[in-house]
Amino acid sequence: ISYQVNALDGYNRTALHYAAEKDESCVELLLEYGALPNALDGNKDTPLHWAAFKDNPECVRALLESGASPNARDYNNDTPLSWAAMKGNLESVKVLLDYGAQVHVTNLKGQTPISRLVALLARGLGTEQEEECLELLCRAAGRFEIRRADGTLPKELSKDPQLLARLTNMVSQAPTLRSLSRCAIRQSLGVQFLPTAVKELPLPETIKEYLLLRD
Repeated sequence: ISYQVNALDGYNRTALHYAAEKDESCVELLLEYGALPNALDGNKDTPLHWAAFKDNPECVRALLESGASPNARDYNNDTPLSWAAMKGNLESVKVLLDYGAQVHVTNLKGQTPISRLVALLARGLGTEQEEECLELLCRAAGRFEIRRADGTLPKELSKDPQLLARLTNMVSQAPTLRSLSRCAIRQSLGVQFLPTAVKELPLPETIKEYLLLRD
């Protein structure tokens, strides 16, 4: 049964890859019968990449609870967080961050989760949800940075001078020691369910809420 549940189709995808896009119950059933949460398809995409891309936060949660890596890399070195961010999928971003997904990751093209979201906003498709997603990612990152490794800004911003001006102003603001400390502490906790880990820290409740990005 284990072999059959992890059988590959012509794209090297398992049943879990397809279920992760749309059906939490099916995801849980497949995992119960031995589906591999970190199975790679032909593009090195995991089921978690697809759950995040399709914004199915319950599927994202079920996969993470079963050992899916929140920082798995596809062929372009994009993580599930990058896939969620490029679509402005706020709820999936929240779950991934709760499980220790790294914000400071760069793909082979020099793009980060934040810059992928900025590219979406630059196409004039931004909604209140996507703005909230940007704010959340910036809190998790400790600072707002959208420049590539070579110092250039995402080319998409050239089409939206107003957004460019707003983001340039955000980039110019120095991060606070408080926000950098939050980022450092979250990173030090690693890949685990952060709400549980933070709850056990000997800190005031207000600081715990701050660490969990709930300010």
